[in-house]
Amino acid sequence: MPDEKPIESPILNYAPDHLVTKTMNGGRSGAVHVYTLDEATSKFDYFVRRFEQVFSGLKWALPIERGSVFFAFVGGGVPFRAAPVEPDAFVILADPRAIDYALVLTSRLQVLGPMAKRFRTESVEPTKDYSGMYLLDIAKDLIFHEELVRESIEANGVTTNVFFSLLCYVICHEYAHIAHGHLDFRLSNDFREFTATQQDSELTARTLEMDADASAVTLTFTLLEQIFLAGIKPRIPAERVEELTAQYRLQYLVGITLAHIFLDSLAGKDTVPRYHPMTYVRFVAFQIVLLKVGESQGIDTDFVEEARKLVVDTFVHLSGDVSNLHHPIAANTLVHEGEGEPVGEYTSLGFHSAAAHLEDCGRRWTRLYPILAKFLRGGRLAPPYADPL
Repeated sequence: MPDEKPIESPILNYAPDHLVTKTMNGGRSGAVHVYTLDEATSKFDYFVRRFEQVFSGLKWALPIERGSVFFAFVGGGVPFRAAPVEPDAFVILADPRAIDYALVLTSRLQVLGPMAKRFRTESVEPTKDYSGMYLLDIAKDLIFHEELVRESIEANGVTTNVFFSLLCYVICHEYAHIAHGHLDFRLSNDFREFTATQQDSELTARTLEMDADASAVTLTFTLLEQIFLAGIKPRIPAERVEELTAQYRLQYLVGITLAHIFLDSLAGKDTVPRYHPMTYVRFVAFQIVLLKVGESQGIDTDFVEEARKLVVDTFVHLSGDVSNLHHPIAANTLVHEGEGEPVGEYTSLGFHSAAAHLEDCGRRWTRLYPILAKFLRGGRLAPPYADPL
């Protein structure tokens, strides 16, 4: 399968030096250092061009009608973050170490068990025993212990399509916060109305994150399909088009599915949470959008479940059993069989039970909708669909 290729044209979307200075001096970046374009290209040229490729597509797929959006690399601070710099200028900040972690994770998983078999890559099994470990603990180990995974980067058959899809989703998520007016809303007097209590604040935050998730899914689908049609499909022999089209789509769906695991793994390098920090309800909302977008674009929606299962099976290959993973992407239902320990399973009942809990976010969205409409900078908001809360 040919990989998509980073563009070699001039870098047009990196933050100009004066915005880099403002980002650093304004204190909102939370970074120790913000790299200028010259610094970033001299140290991280490959990653800069990956970002530029995504941004070029975003400006086409979801143009910002009011203001400008750039990206910049930072040292320290949060891994990925959208920040306002001027009234109509925003910068998506990214730590190159986090981007490298994404490359490490996606490369390592591709040479393990089920994923190596499905993508026909060279198998490179770990020397470490992960038996009985939780999914997030395994992911963190793969991300932060590069000495365990270095050999997998060079293994035969590893594709960057999974990495690029994950990165694209993360960038699109931050971009959606800007386009849908979330950052403007947070800086407005209207925001206070939705943060009167801790519970109120958390519901508002979840609702905004789910809106950004939905937009990120749609945008990533659009960009990855466009890249395939324009840059990859023409290079595929006619007799292999159907086979490799299916493989490419599965690869980018694996990348999208891994995005939440990746971001949760970065949330606390030194912490070992037993359960998934992202609520399962949010994951279900994400999956529902994924299914709807795939169906609307004429893509076999079975790929969505195949991608989830392939990710889970690869972690099960390391841990030994799905019940060990303690993660709702792997098992959303506990089944009691006799007097033994409950067994984790992934069932449609668990999925639809979680979907029923989306009502509160839907009601909060109905209240947010007219306010966010005032701050909208690009695209369109999902219509309200429930009584306000």
